[in-house]
Order: sequence, then C-alpha cells, then structure tokens
Amino acid sequence: MKRYLLDHLVSLIIVILMMALSYFMADAFQTSRQFIYGMLVVEGIGCLSLFLYDFLRKHFFYQDLHNKLTHLDQKYLLNEMLERPRFYEGQVLYDTLYQANKSMNEHLAEYERELTDYKDFIEMWIHQVKTPIASLSLLLHHEHNQKALTQLNRIENYTSQVLYYIRSQSKTKDYLIKEVNLSDVVNHVLVRNKDDLLAYGFDFQIDPLDVNVYSDAKWLEFILDQIVSNAIKYRKEHPVLKIYTKEDQDHLSLMIEDHGLGIKASDLPQVFKNSYTGYNGHIESKATGMGLFIVKKLCDALGHQVSIDSKEGSYTIVTITFGKHDYFIN
Repeated sequence: MKRYLLDHLVSLIIVILMMALSYFMADAFQTSRQFIYGMLVVEGIGCLSLFLYDFLRKHFFYQDLHNKLTHLDQKYLLNEMLERPRFYEGQVLYDTLYQANKSMNEHLAEYERELTDYKDFIEMWIHQVKTPIASLSLLLHHEHNQKALTQLNRIENYTSQVLYYIRSQSKTKDYLIKEVNLSDVVNHVLVRNKDDLLAYGFDFQIDPLDVNVYSDAKWLEFILDQIVSNAIKYRKEHPVLKIYTKEDQDHLSLMIEDHGLGIKASDLPQVFKNSYTGYNGHIESKATGMGLFIVKKLCDALGHQVSIDSKEGSYTIVTITFGKHDYFIN
C-alpha cells in the first residue's frame, strides 16, 4: 500500500488541491457550511473508493504474478500461468511478457533445429567412420599387429563415446527396452575386447549369467564395454576380471570386478562427473573422464542404478542394478 501511495502521490496531491479549491469556491459563493462539508465528504469517499478499487485489482494481479514467479521452477512459463488483466498497465506488462516469451521460444526452436542437425551429422559421420575402422581391424588381425590394434580399439572406443553421449543428450528416446540375455551381452563385450584381455594376460572368472533383464541391448553393451575398457586401462600385473550376479527379492545386480589400480577414496564421489579423471587420470595420460559419465547418463535413462566400490591398489567393483517385476524376467 505504501508503494502504491508513493507511486500515486502526484494524483493524491491534485485531488487534495481540487477539494481545497472546491471548498474555497463554495465559500466564496456563500454556500452553507453543511453543504460544503457534505460535498467534501462525498468527493472524499468517491476519490477513496476509486483509489481503493484501483489498488485492489492491481494488488491481486501483481501478488498472483509474484507468487507464481516464486514457485515456478521453469520461470519462462510464467506468461502461460497468468490471466490477461483488465487494467492498462497490466495489459502492457502481459503483452510484453507474451512477445518476449514468443521470441524466446522461436529462438530456442531455431537453436534446437540447428543442434539436431549437428547431432545428426555427427552421428552419420561416426557410422561412416566405423566402416573403415572395422576394415582396418580385420587387416591388422590378419597381420597380427597388436600395437596397432590397441590404438585402433582406442579410436573405436572414443567414437562410440561420442555417439552414445549424443544419444544420451537427445530428448527423443533412441533406445528400445526389451528382454535381454546378460550372458549374450557380456560375451559380445568380451569378444570385442579379447585382443587386449589376452595380450595383458587377464585371468577371467565369469559366473553363469543366463538370466534375462529388460534393457536396451546396444546401450547395455556399450555400458559394459566402457567398464571393461577401464579395467584394461587401469590394470596391474597379473590382472583379474570377475563378472557375476547377485540378487534379492526386488533386484538383480550385475557385478564387474577387477583387481587393478583401484580408485582413491577421495575420488569415488566424483567418478561419474563429466571429464573427471582423478588421480588415475594423471597416471593414464590419455584418460578423458567421459566414459563413466556417459555410463551414468545411460543407466539413468534406462532406469538402472550404477554404483562403484573400490579400494586403492586392490580392486574396483562396478555394480549395475536392474529392478525385478516389470523390468526383470527370470
């Protein structure tokens, strides 16, 4: 109310001056005191009613605007939540917000179109690059060139990271949830990494995994491939890779355990952050910190839980948990 009165101070002064002028003019014409006082009371009540009506309708509109602005998480939707007021200043504000919101939406739509085109181009480029990578891989296998194969596998892994990062950022669901056999997915991942696993002398301890879960086979394969690649990258002498499952009444967990460098306790809370490499990243200079970040995003999109337990210099266990009932078939 105080701000309203200050905003209308000039109008109030003019009203008071006009009432004073009316008083002196009536007095100059020798009008009775009772009539003058009655006239001033009527004028005062009329002006007070006018100011009160104007204040209340503006107060309710701006109070509603303030409350919605305070409680809205997506504040750009404010204009959609308001009703167009009847008073002029409010209509000007409402129309201004509408035009600003419309302009922003058009700009965002154009930006999203450009971003979609860019993502489509990158995805198409990656698919085209994978063809010569596969051809080179066959050629290097034939020539038994393990060093070149290792570097080629790095290139393929990095291109896959870019591809799945783009897919994880997409608003449209680029995955298909269906029944997936864990044994088949794990075998595909091990076959893809067999050259490095055999070259570095990994001891495999793979439990029977003939169980089915609901997931996207390609996405899950990429997730496991990133985890196995990390086990290879951060190995020690006499490396060990264990893959097994645990289950309770509501969940089934796939555990990927390696006896490698492990992760420092101070780094564990950060491992799923974008581009976070931690202490091991200083040891492995080519580490990007993107692998586990993408793994977390894909697991979130698929409705799976992922966690890491590790002891520096001893082991790392990555656990992917699938829900039973609607998401699990035994």
